[in-house]
Parts: sequence; C-alpha cells; structure tokens
Amino acid sequence: MSRVHEHSLRVAKIDVFAQKTKAKLSSATGFWCNFKNQIFFVTNWHVVSGRNFETNKPVDTKTCALPGELIIHGHAKQDHATHQPYELTIDLFDENNQPNWQEHPQYGSKVDVVAINVNSDKLNGYNIFCVDIDSELEKNVVLNVMDQAFVTGYPLEASTTPNKFPIYKSGIIASEPMVFNSEPRFYIDGKTKKGYSGSPVVLKQVTATQQKAKINGFTHEKLDFVGIYSGRDRQEETEFEAELGIVWPYKDCLLPILKEACH
Repeated sequence: MSRVHEHSLRVAKIDVFAQKTKAKLSSATGFWCNFKNQIFFVTNWHVVSGRNFETNKPVDTKTCALPGELIIHGHAKQDHATHQPYELTIDLFDENNQPNWQEHPQYGSKVDVVAINVNSDKLNGYNIFCVDIDSELEKNVVLNVMDQAFVTGYPLEASTTPNKFPIYKSGIIASEPMVFNSEPRFYIDGKTKKGYSGSPVVLKQVTATQQKAKINGFTHEKLDFVGIYSGRDRQEETEFEAELGIVWPYKDCLLPILKEACH
C-alpha cells in the first residue's frame, strides 16, 4: 500500500486562468468533498472571483484581470493500492455568464468560501478522494484555542517541491474558535504564503493505539476536518505582521453552502 496519506489525495493544486485573455493569473489550493451523494470542489471566493472578499477590488492589481477557468491537478484512486495523477478543467461561468460556484446563503462573499457542484461526467472517470462531510458531522469535534491545526496546500512551484503532493503547514488556533463578532471565522498562528488559499484545515487525532503502531511501522493518523484557510494577504498591516491566518469553520461556512446547493 502506498505511504501517501489519504488526505493528501483529497487536496488539489489550482491553476487560475483569466476569463478574457486565458493567461495564467495565479495558483491556489482546493479540495474535494461529498455531501448527500453529491461531489463538490471547494476553495476560496477570492480565488474564483479574482476579487478581495473584503474590498471587492481585483486581486491582480496590475491588470485587473478576473478568472474564467480553473485547471485542477490532483491524484485519484486507481485500485486498492495505487493512485494516478489527473488534470481537470472547471469553467467558472455557464453559457449565460452566470457563476458556477455557490456562495454562502447568508453572508455571500463576506465568507471567503465557495463550492462548485461537479457532476460525475465531468470527472472523466477518475475515482476522486473526498472529505466525507456526513462522516465529519458525526464526529462532533470541539475546537479549542491552542489546538494544533494543519493547513494542507500548494505554496510551492513543482520545481521546488519534493513531489506533487500537498505541503502540510502547522499552526496553533490563536483566537477563541467558537466566538464571533460578525462572520464566523477564527485565526491560526503560523507563517504561510500565497498558494495556500483554499486549503482544508485539519486536526490530527493520535490515540494510544496509533502511537504503538508507529513503533512497528507506518500508520495513517485519523484527521478531523475543521475549516477552510484563506490566507493573510487581505488583512491590515498590523494583522499581517502578526502572522495570523484566517480559517472559516466548515460547519458555519461550508455546510450552509452545500445544503443550499443540494436543494
């Protein structure tokens, strides 16, 4: 069995291309999830819209170009023991130039999370690994300040990374994760860089049984999915210098989007 962690296979690298010129604008991260037997691709609102979620100004300040297409690079299940790379194209607008993504039904773009419902025929037969939202909801995980979280994404170019799988970056939950002044979000304390936008954020479960298993060889720790990362580059200078990253808790920010999409 491959020693690639299953969670690494849920996460994908995004290349973002302009709607008008088709030029590459940026790179980011996204991940697959399933909910009520439907498959969704999840990333940040600012990735698909090309706009700052707080100011609505274009992220690309030089050309003001806006995205029109995503090319998704990831790995799919080939059989019980192997995986294969894939490349999929997602159009961000339909034939009427309406967005193909779903925003938060209450907060809209103020929550920097979107989900794109991807029909199975668009997956070209690939067996995609997904975060199972129904299973995550059954866990009833409670977040606490000072918990260690992991942001899983693609901050590096292919030429500078050891392989084509995501990089796991740790950070400590730095604000009370269950108390919000306005939109539901919390901070994690840790250095990240561009490319992590849209990354899933997870907590690692390490039980006594797993610790024992590690002595005898490789084991996959169980992970709890807790939210979606959206970076630091939109914050005020004082917050940026404090190296605090925004995480949108999935129960408050992603789940309402998925429920709305399923209806």
